[in-house]
Amino acid sequence: MGPARVTAAAPSRARRWLVDRGGLFALAVGAIYFATASPYVVDGDSSEFVTLGAVGGVAHPPGYPAYLLWLRLWSWLPASSPAHRAALATALLGALGAWALHAACRAWGARPLAAVLAAGVYAVGPAILRIATAAEVFALNQLVGALVIWLAARAGPLRGGWRVAALGVVAGIGLADHSTCVMMAPVGLLGAVRGVREASRGALAAAGGVAALALGLGCYAYLWIAPDNTASWGPVDSFARLVHHVLREDYGGPGAFAPHAGSIDVGSNELALARTIGRGLLWAPAIVGCAWFVVAAARRTRADAAEPRVAWVLLALCFVLAGPVLASKFDVPPSDLGLYVVRRFHCLSLVPLVPAIAVGVDAIAVAVAARARTPLPTGGAVALVVAGLVAAAAWSLPELAAVHSPANETGIANVLHSLPPNAVLLQTESEPHFGIAYLQLARDDRRDVTEICWPLTAYPWYRDRLAANGLALPREGDGEGVASVRTAAAVLASGRPLFIDQFQANIAQHFPVYPYGIVFRVLPAGAPAPSIAEVFAINRRVFDAYELGYELPGADDEFATRMHERYASTWQQIGDALAASGDKLDAAIAYDFARRLGPQ
Repeated sequence: MGPARVTAAAPSRARRWLVDRGGLFALAVGAIYFATASPYVVDGDSSEFVTLGAVGGVAHPPGYPAYLLWLRLWSWLPASSPAHRAALATALLGALGAWALHAACRAWGARPLAAVLAAGVYAVGPAILRIATAAEVFALNQLVGALVIWLAARAGPLRGGWRVAALGVVAGIGLADHSTCVMMAPVGLLGAVRGVREASRGALAAAGGVAALALGLGCYAYLWIAPDNTASWGPVDSFARLVHHVLREDYGGPGAFAPHAGSIDVGSNELALARTIGRGLLWAPAIVGCAWFVVAAARRTRADAAEPRVAWVLLALCFVLAGPVLASKFDVPPSDLGLYVVRRFHCLSLVPLVPAIAVGVDAIAVAVAARARTPLPTGGAVALVVAGLVAAAAWSLPELAAVHSPANETGIANVLHSLPPNAVLLQTESEPHFGIAYLQLARDDRRDVTEICWPLTAYPWYRDRLAANGLALPREGDGEGVASVRTAAAVLASGRPLFIDQFQANIAQHFPVYPYGIVFRVLPAGAPAPSIAEVFAINRRVFDAYELGYELPGADDEFATRMHERYASTWQQIGDALAASGDKLDAAIAYDFARRLGPQ
């Protein structure tokens, strides 16, 4: 009889884990994320996080130590590249976040089918698929938000002091990952109050929650011991410096969004948020979720309800804070690359909306089944829905493949490999700065080249780092004139080859320069510049050595598109100069290069 009971119980346990608890769903989502994890760095943030995950260091303010520690924890993982390793570690966070959100849907009252529908639409949407398959701090954000909602639920997995402690440590880790996790505070506080009331010794449970919060925030201690390197933001060697970094004082303080504040267009920001939510949740489910917030807040709590009205009001408040309120503060125009920047912040607003979608869909299904006098679908329907979600992920794959293009990483490698020995590259943008750091530190490539990120020269720690590496920049008061021009003169005087990007107009006005791939070679003052025919020949040799063996990006593929716009711009400029000189044959060749190398 014993073996028979075990055999009979096994299917029930397996079904409970696979269907009721979302095991089948989590495995399917994890498989999608792991299969689509990017082997390349695709933007500046991913380059920075991949590099610091591989070699250690301090990320830009506020430091994101929780995510960096996660990447360091998985730095042993076999992968095709350091970027792929970090993407796989992030994919695991994404899969855990989707599973936790499914569990939150169940705890807030949804049946298995509605939970897998709502969490599944969320998990395979283009915005979430994007942040879960490349090095991206917002993947941990999503997991933290889902865990808070699950742990705070009346039917959550823990009670009493354990509930409070779990919420405390998750909140601490969330704040050590990204400050926007504070938008989940209304539901987190609801759960903490529940836990204190459930505990036999409420004061002790509350104290335990505070201690657990401090434990989670302890991730910031990593910034004290993190190594310093060319990808690291700067030393955090005192408590005052730690506070300065956490509060983002280098970016204007905790209320500032971008380091160089622009105007705020609230209407455009809210419209961009609505589009992210609509595309991420297929519009109709998003509308159901918003409607359920209104219904749950307006009606009296039924005796059989999983959550009271106040809980739904607080969950809706989380959605409003993480969505419309946060979006109204963005001072980056939500277009072109600015849309990529703000869309990552939109993703947290999807998390509190998903349980509302699940419970709302469930209520609709119950009403329809009652009217039709038919039973609700069982576990077999859940398996079919999971299979359908895997197929639905194909809807997002073309967009994902476009932004996972090797174009950005390869373009930065092309520049690095084309430079002569011991060259100095002075540039302005963070994307190529962190891209070169990735190649040099994580891939041990062309360490003889010194890269100067011009905006960072405003910080003493960055100038000291360059000096320690043998490149002392002129300091304020060391002569007259524009600082960048004096820096260029000092580099050229040292005999090292100097190159600049397209934003260093002051240097270009004081020294002879000419296009060299997608950067510009700077010659000493008074040196003769090569003729346009020589520039044409030089760039043919440079571009012949560039790696371009991949599918070219389209017109809206973010950083991949911008890299190929720079390729095309070089040849357009050379073509214009050749045409002006009367060399129409070579001008036609240059224009053809511009056409074939530009976004397709």
